[in-house]
Amino acid sequence: MDTSSNSARQWTPESLFAMAGLMALAVRLVQGWIFWGGASRRFFYDFHSIHGSEYAVKLDPNVHGYLANKLVHAMPGSMFPGLLQWVVMHGGFLLFMVWFWSLVELVVGVGLILGIATRLLAFASLGLNISLMLIFGWMGSTCVDEWTMASAGFAMGATLMVTGSGLWSVDHWIANRWPSLGEKGWFRWLFSGPLPMQATRRWGAALGILSLLFTVGFYQYIHGAVISPLHARVSFHKHDLALNTLSAQTDGKLRFHAYVDAGPDTAKLYLIDARLVNAQGKTVENWNGKQLSTLPKSAIDNLFHQPWASQIKPTRYGLGGITGAKAFITLPGQHSLASGRYTLRLMNIDGRTWSAPVTVS
Repeated sequence: MDTSSNSARQWTPESLFAMAGLMALAVRLVQGWIFWGGASRRFFYDFHSIHGSEYAVKLDPNVHGYLANKLVHAMPGSMFPGLLQWVVMHGGFLLFMVWFWSLVELVVGVGLILGIATRLLAFASLGLNISLMLIFGWMGSTCVDEWTMASAGFAMGATLMVTGSGLWSVDHWIANRWPSLGEKGWFRWLFSGPLPMQATRRWGAALGILSLLFTVGFYQYIHGAVISPLHARVSFHKHDLALNTLSAQTDGKLRFHAYVDAGPDTAKLYLIDARLVNAQGKTVENWNGKQLSTLPKSAIDNLFHQPWASQIKPTRYGLGGITGAKAFITLPGQHSLASGRYTLRLMNIDGRTWSAPVTVS
């Protein structure tokens, strides 16, 4: 008795895709839970009591834990730092985007867990992971966390676009409950169900190659090590400070713009010494950590004034700023200076220094 031919005749396109979706169940549930977890922490779990009122910390622009500060942290290494700065500076639009993307994450997460509109929501998950890569992909001080999340998430979404959700899903229940609906082409492309085999082969191959290009391409762009030695495009291990727009007066007063444009977002860069050096290498002005730590508020003009945003502020050790902070800093004059060219040198608590030329006029 030839059982192989009988067994083969049992596999219809419907049963093949139902089983393929079931095989990808772990991918769907985990991808869905990742998005549900991120959104639910903002909407349902992370509440703090402030003066007797409950606030959703990550969604409230009036509290320090507001989610938008992650954009400030990510700005130095993002693909579009200027665009992010514009968004952060426009509070109403920023609040809309925070709620919009949080709601999209919530819908995608719940939808994938339940297996409803699976292919459509899997496509939406590609958009979320692309956004994650473009904005946060450079970050991750221990194991390139955000690049890993975005790469894996993109591949998971691409897989679900091909397989659909399979047997254990709302999509499958709808198709069984209303067969005429389940046979509609638009239902199969947006929800789940069998696709033409030729289209399945093409989409499977194309999305697989695209996932590889997405992963490897951004690894090279952000971290190197594909066609070049391993290097970070923007360091997420060590802080860096960009200095510009320097000016000084003959009374010794100095003004400059500082931007913490690299480093981990989990710790501050601490400046504990600032000095002005003349052309002969002699220090003519010096502000130590104690003097920096007692600068008045009027001496530090931060670009981001929001209570939740990264700022450069006086600390116990000097001046401190978390990644993304930008500010004009004015140091008081202590000695008269002759006109000419000088060098400003700043040192952080680790002994690292930054220098920039300044003209006294």
